[in-house]
Amino acid sequence: MRKLLLSTLLLCLFSNLLSAQNPAKLTNVFDLKDALAKKLVSIQIEGKGGHQGESIKIVCKNLRGQYLRLRIPQGQLMEPVDSAQQTLVVAEEMLLAVTAKTPVEGSLKTFCTQAGDNSPSAGSAFSMGAIAPTMVCNLLKFITEKGKTESSEAQTAVWCLTSGKSLASIGDEELIKFVADQLGKEVPGYKIRHSVVETVPGRPAELGKALVVEGNFRYYLEKDERTVMVLLDGSGKLIKQVGKEEIMKAGEHRSSLRLEVYNLDPGKYTLRMQTKAGRVIKDTEIEF
Repeated sequence: MRKLLLSTLLLCLFSNLLSAQNPAKLTNVFDLKDALAKKLVSIQIEGKGGHQGESIKIVCKNLRGQYLRLRIPQGQLMEPVDSAQQTLVVAEEMLLAVTAKTPVEGSLKTFCTQAGDNSPSAGSAFSMGAIAPTMVCNLLKFITEKGKTESSEAQTAVWCLTSGKSLASIGDEELIKFVADQLGKEVPGYKIRHSVVETVPGRPAELGKALVVEGNFRYYLEKDERTVMVLLDGSGKLIKQVGKEEIMKAGEHRSSLRLEVYNLDPGKYTLRMQTKAGRVIKDTEIEF
């Protein structure tokens, strides 16, 4: 009986020790920003080469000798020391377990927020910045939930919010609708096909040159008309005639659109269907 009581007592003491330790491991979670402010850890952040995917390496060293976990939030901006390189945003939240003695290393998935700047080189230094704007964080959450983190269209969607790229450059229907909703805009009735650009760390990274605008064009005629489609620039200046003059019957018309724009400067344009006499039938704004 004594042996049974002794065994029970020892088991209770052992259980109490475990319960005293485990909650600390379960609750000792700090946002990276707070951990740095409290001098719990030191960090070193550097690029792995590139701007999308696992592009950032972070090394965390424990300064207090106490086990803790670090939360690196989704939407955290990472600022390059070299201002010619791109600011990156953390695509997915990461938790790092930091032990008392051994520094821990993690790889962060990111997107670029500055189209046209240089894609970070391997070994390039970074520092922790602010949290990205709410619209960007909302998009990152949506991208993660839909499993699109590795998609090139996801990077384009981020650039639409951070670098002013055209919504029509997003080839993914779910993403273009989500970004349009975030911006309070309608989904464009056309798509832009871009040239393929090979991304090389240390060199500018952005969408390739706009080559072709494709979509559908719909208009209505009250009577038979001789019509022609023209392209105007942002100031209303005629750029070129698109297609031949045609005699179109009264009624609703639907047609496909394929406009080559590789020889035009990026910007806002108006695609106008008009009568031969110059009366405007319909204007469609396009941007590339």
